[in-house]
Amino acid sequence: MTTAYKFLRPGRIGPFTHAAWPAPGTWMEAEGPPELCRSGIHAVLPAALPRWMTEELWQVDLEGAVPRDDGIVLAHRGRLVARIAAWNDDTARAYAADVVAHLPVDARGVARSRSSDVAAASAKVIAGTSAVELGYMAAMAAEAAGAGGHDRERARQAAWLADRLGLG
Repeated sequence: MTTAYKFLRPGRIGPFTHAAWPAPGTWMEAEGPPELCRSGIHAVLPAALPRWMTEELWQVDLEGAVPRDDGIVLAHRGRLVARIAAWNDDTARAYAADVVAHLPVDARGVARSRSSDVAAASAKVIAGTSAVELGYMAAMAAEAAGAGGHDRERARQAAWLADRLGLG
């Protein structure tokens, strides 16, 4: 059994498949073998949280899980364990403030423009895709400021989220 995390839309709805997840504790099974973006239960490890945020975050148990290098975990079946109540609009706003606080200092050119866009967008962030977009924009600003900045910023965002949400 592997523990991972799953972002869902309100009402336990998959953001891409639009599949309704059953009540916590009830197993959901894939129709075919797990294959990225095609079949199986998809979840994430804390390192991948910033790339997949939607309104609800759930802890999931996965059976037969296959973790990938990008932090995505594929499995034949999974079940919701509990909703992570700490992921909410207030936490998303705190995440946005943290992202803005870590924008490249003394950025010039494209990095400066992208940093300005991040700062402007941060005021509208709530728990959902606006948080994903903000994190991506900040990572792109970090990359424009220096090679490798994207990956460092994404790792920093993931660590912040895992710590704030108590995910270990």
